[in-house]
Amino acid sequence: MSENKISQISKNYAKALIEISKQDNSFVSVKTGLYNALSTIDASRDLKLVTDNSAISIAQKIEIIEEIFRDKIDDKVLNLLKILLEKNRFSELEGIVQAYNEMSDSFEQKKNVEIVSAFNLDDDVKGQILNKLEHKLNCDVIPEWTVNENIIAGLIFKFGDFVIDTSVKSKLENLSKYMLR
Repeated sequence: MSENKISQISKNYAKALIEISKQDNSFVSVKTGLYNALSTIDASRDLKLVTDNSAISIAQKIEIIEEIFRDKIDDKVLNLLKILLEKNRFSELEGIVQAYNEMSDSFEQKKNVEIVSAFNLDDDVKGQILNKLEHKLNCDVIPEWTVNENIIAGLIFKFGDFVIDTSVKSKLENLSKYMLR
């Protein structure tokens, strides 16, 4: 999946799907269904052409989607696909999957966090950082460790719309801006 910003429309659909998933605690089956639907559609050029083709009626598109996904994905996801076709919003599916993933993780008290360091960290240091971060955020953290030598030293934490930048590079940039005032 791409790293594009998630549209408000995608967030709204994902939020509605979260609310429906809460009723029967079906987060895992819905998330699996969303990923299966998206990967199937992405893998099939013909299916993409069908969903994008305005010459094919919505009823025909829905019939094709039902035939492909019936009994293979959660009914909530199948209904979402039909609604997206009816509302001409099928292009929002990838954003909905991303938004749902983020929202369901936060509902389940898990956060995906990108942790950037200037060099590779050993497992003991990673464990200490992870423990402190989980304590501060009061949730389980799913870390994605990356290295960026340009930050010189320190760490950068990215999760949701938040960035905590403790890098030496950002401190030097801030000091430079302050001194140039």
